[in-house]
Amino acid sequence: MIQSFIRSELRDYLIKIPNLDLDLLFDCWSKPLPEGFRVNTLKLPEEYILERLREKNTVFRKISWARYGYILETEFQLGTMIEHMLGLIYLQGPVSMAPVEALDPSPGDIILDMCAAPGSKSTQISQLLQGRGVLVANDPIIDRCKALSSNLQKFGVYNVVITTLDGRVFPKMVGEFFDKVLVDAPCSSLGIVSKDWRIVKNWSMDNVYRLSRLQLQLLRSAFDCLKPGGALVYSTCTLTIEENELVVHNLLESRDNAYIEEIKLDGLRYEEGLTEWNNLRLNEELLKSLRIYPYHNSAEGFYIVKIRKSG
Repeated sequence: MIQSFIRSELRDYLIKIPNLDLDLLFDCWSKPLPEGFRVNTLKLPEEYILERLREKNTVFRKISWARYGYILETEFQLGTMIEHMLGLIYLQGPVSMAPVEALDPSPGDIILDMCAAPGSKSTQISQLLQGRGVLVANDPIIDRCKALSSNLQKFGVYNVVITTLDGRVFPKMVGEFFDKVLVDAPCSSLGIVSKDWRIVKNWSMDNVYRLSRLQLQLLRSAFDCLKPGGALVYSTCTLTIEENELVVHNLLESRDNAYIEEIKLDGLRYEEGLTEWNNLRLNEELLKSLRIYPYHNSAEGFYIVKIRKSG
């Protein structure tokens, strides 16, 4: 049924992506995404919270690549549970947890989450900071920041500053200030079609090109406000090369002190990033980036790359 929603322009595009299994992709798009959650150790010990969930007959399994991450294995509305309302758990897709794990926040870090709302990754960063260091959670849309603020408060985060700036202004405002930056960029969302089939119904290359221009500007800004030796993670929940490898390739071409680091996340399945597209040779370092299709982990599709500033 999902195939009837897919525009021919999108189908023709997907066919050209190397090593992409269209049948498996369409099958995943036709199924609901798994419900994942993180346990909030800022409030209570992990095992105490898990035991509360077990007492309510919830069945779940550990996510190997995400500290404090789990996947629900029974039909249960976690969003209605008192544990969710109290901020003891946070509902989040399993692969959506991977970018922050790749960033690897450490207590004492000064971190920018450039596109933070509604707060999934900001709360995850805050948990790994363990109350030490500072998180700047930014989103330029004030209405979205309401949800961001609410989620951070519910999660019990206090070492956070919320800003409502265009992410492209940070280098001019603060210079090389941050130890780490996360850019979970706005994108065409082909990795989460199961949530909303209108994504494929309304998809167009014009929109992809528009988004890729913004993504490159945000990525350059994120890199320029890193301290020498600092690291950033760029991620999207889409599959297009223009929004993923080409954006990173253009950054590497424009910043000679940028290089890609390998990402090692236990149990996470993926393809290597592409180094050739439409007869264009891309930077070989892109092989170190992760191209995650929905069928790899029976969850969301993502692109993740970790970039270090030398010096």
